[in-house]
Amino acid sequence: MKQIKVQQLDRENFAQYGTFQNLLDDEDMAKHSVNKGGFFADLIALDFANTTLPTVSCCQVKKGDSRVIRFVEAHKYTCEGLLPIDGDVVIYVGRLVRGKFDTDLLEAFYVPQGTFVKLNPLIVHGTQYPVRDGITHILCQLPGRTFNNDMLAELLPEERQVEIID
Repeated sequence: MKQIKVQQLDRENFAQYGTFQNLLDDEDMAKHSVNKGGFFADLIALDFANTTLPTVSCCQVKKGDSRVIRFVEAHKYTCEGLLPIDGDVVIYVGRLVRGKFDTDLLEAFYVPQGTFVKLNPLIVHGTQYPVRDGITHILCQLPGRTFNNDMLAELLPEERQVEIID
């Protein structure tokens, strides 16, 4: 089984997939906001197209024995926002190749609690993996009903599954 190593999240190595902002780092937020203190406005803009209103959802993930990628998804027209609320997580991302999922291109990133990640349209992704034992909650921002009207998805056969390693 192919394995991918978890990387630290930084602006350079994540730029091809989207952007991120640690919402617990006042100094860094001040660098990226028009307001320099107290209210850090417009840190990250998400394009939700013009078909539906943005929604807030909550994903609940629990640490398992392995971090095997068995499912991949992407959205043609919309960004996705992820915010680990009460624990650090590992995410995986990649790109579609001629409209197909290519698991050889997947990369994994460590996302600290409180760091908002924006995934651009057409970025391959899926389930987040918590770093600590127990349940971790992740705020997810998408247009309403994206899972029904803008979702490319594939359950991976065993030979195409990928394991995330530290």
